[in-house]
Amino acid sequence: MAVVISVANQKGGVGKTTLTMNLGFALSEMGKRVLLVDVDPQFNLTFGLIGMKVLEHSNRNVGTLMTRESEIEETIVQVKDNLDLIPSHLNLSAKEIEIINAYNRERRLEKALIPVLPDYDYVLIDNPPSMGIFLVNSLTASDYVLIPLELSYFGVIGMQLMFNLMRMIREETNENLKLLGLVPNKFTRQTKVPKMRLKELKEAYPDAPILTTIPKAIALEKAQSEGKSIFEFEPDSRASKAFQKLAKEVVEIVEG
Repeated sequence: MAVVISVANQKGGVGKTTLTMNLGFALSEMGKRVLLVDVDPQFNLTFGLIGMKVLEHSNRNVGTLMTRESEIEETIVQVKDNLDLIPSHLNLSAKEIEIINAYNRERRLEKALIPVLPDYDYVLIDNPPSMGIFLVNSLTASDYVLIPLELSYFGVIGMQLMFNLMRMIREETNENLKLLGLVPNKFTRQTKVPKMRLKELKEAYPDAPILTTIPKAIALEKAQSEGKSIFEFEPDSRASKAFQKLAKEVVEIVEG
């Protein structure tokens, strides 16, 4: 049965999509069966993986899945061995109003995923930079939350908003939701500021696990723009080694 992990942060530009894609690739390379789910109306994960083929999925995407206009089996797209995708689409924003007004709206994604959970080891959900109905659905469907963040002042302070939302979800829709960890992203050693912010992060949230730090790398952005993982684009880079380490860390935490 799959472990469902939401990659989430209400702040934009922290690298959620890059993390979801490359962690998914790393887990698949370890022999894990992985399903990526794109619930972001900006569909960056989908575009990064299947490019202009996103246009072919107007009737088979995460939005139509949540409005029950499509079945999950017909919505899943194979990316490569051990790695599948439930795509987002340009029309996802239009589906938001329909989902908000639907019965049991917070559990639409959870119920849609149930039939295929036995087919995977991990489900990774890429979320929008907002606290709307898509993120609520994602957290309700998840076992764990993985939070990428930049080591800036507002990045560290903003963690409290995510923790508040997680507490609300535990109280209302998913009492078993757990924090998998924080992932400092776009880390650079060129200045002392990131190290100082990392120290502040540990002091501010002493109970939050801080996982592998992902270095700032232009190669990550270039790889995503070409629809490739960092392992295909620059397999021996510091970034690829960091994601391999993160994947092993996730497996150790989840599987023990």
